[in-house]
Amino acid sequence: MWFLYAILSSISWCFVTIFGKLASQRVDPNMVTTIRSLLMTFMLVSSAVFFKQLTPASFSSIHAKDWGLITLAAAASSAAWLFYFTAFKYGLVSKVVSVDRLSFVFIMFLSAYIFGEELSWTMISGAALMVMGIMLIVIA
Repeated sequence: MWFLYAILSSISWCFVTIFGKLASQRVDPNMVTTIRSLLMTFMLVSSAVFFKQLTPASFSSIHAKDWGLITLAAAASSAAWLFYFTAFKYGLVSKVVSVDRLSFVFIMFLSAYIFGEELSWTMISGAALMVMGIMLIVIA
């Protein structure tokens, strides 16, 4: 099931990229990110209300450490989106997205360090090939 959701996420990201680039051509990237975030907030809150997941108990059950982690994730996400849309303003979509996907390589090594996930030579080789492929796309 995780694979299906990952594919759907990948397809969704494709549209985020295309629509984001189109919007960033005429609108300041900070404004694009802000408006997008407000619209996402409305959509996500509506979804949580519809599925009856947004209750006072759902907030009170979250521990302080988890609130801190959620806040850090929000800060990192905000920075990533601002950088992403600003890069679109100045760069080609194919190159911006390629460099952005270096996040996979960073995530792979951080996951091994933080979560103890296995890091095989096959995975390291795949990551090296990804980095080389991204370099080829960027210099093309």
